[in-house]
Order: sequence, then structure tokens, then C-alpha cells
Amino acid sequence: MTDVPDDWSHYGLYADRLRVQGPDHLATVTTLWALLCGGLKDFPAPEGAGGTVGEPSDLPEGVGPEDVHLEGDHDELLSELLVAAVDFKERQVVRHGPDAPETLRATLGFAHAMAAANQYEGQRDDALILAQDAREGIDELAVRSPETVGARDQEVARALHHWILDTLGEDPTH
Repeated sequence: MTDVPDDWSHYGLYADRLRVQGPDHLATVTTLWALLCGGLKDFPAPEGAGGTVGEPSDLPEGVGPEDVHLEGDHDELLSELLVAAVDFKERQVVRHGPDAPETLRATLGFAHAMAAANQYEGQRDDALILAQDAREGIDELAVRSPETVGARDQEVARALHHWILDTLGEDPTH
């Protein structure tokens, strides 16, 4: 098993912060921010990828710009984190495909950013779906191709999945 993905050299620190400080701690969020920024620098946008992430047209159906709310101490950081997470995930999909471990890790980062930002009604529900799907994919890879994911991947997936469930008032039983 691998412990650290090639594209995220500080992934272990992120996993440790999730475990010790929790997903909503500022240090954990800023570590995710650093991971995403490093990944975006290391992997430029693929040829043909264009457009600006975060435009109103990218909002879910039924959510208009007037429905987006940013309130709190770190709203600007969370907004930028979410934009970076979307961009990084899209690049990983193009580079590795939708079911690759790199993409599943990026999906977890995206789910974390969505749930932390919580900019519109139902955003945490959307984050839950992403986290659940990524967790299932990582668990499946751990069985099918254990050399592609590590114990930290499963730990991160479980921690984020449980945290999002908790923020929604649901009991994280698995």
C-alpha cells in the first residue's frame, strides 16, 4: 500500500489534521488549501480546458446567485478553497479518469470544501454524495488494487464522510 499520493506531498499532514483537529478546524482547512494550490501548480489545466470555475452557470439547478451566502470568519478562504477544489478535481478527472485514486482523493477534497463552505441550501447534501461515492471507490480499490491506495486514504474518506453526516444531523454508523 502507498501512504502518500505522488501528487499531494503533504497528504499525511492533512490526514493527521483531520484525525486530530477535525475537518472544520482552520488548520485543517488551510492544509487542504495548500494541497490544492500545490496540485494546481504542479498540474496545469489540460489543453482545451477553459472557462472560469465558479460562475453562476456552475451552480446547481434551482440555485441562483442570490441564494449563495458567505458568512463567517473565513468566508473568503472557504470560497477560494471551493473554487480550487473544483478546478483540481476536474484536472484529475481529465488526467487520470473518474475512478482513479488520484481523482477519488480530489473528490474528497472537493466534498470537504463544499461542506466547509456550505454556501447554499443543500450543499452539504451534495458534499455527502461526493464523499460517500469517493469512500466507496477507495474502499473498493483497497480490495481490488491495494497498491493504489493506502490506509490514510481510507482514514480520510471515513473521517470526511462521518463529519458530513454529523453536520447534517445524521448518525455516522459505518
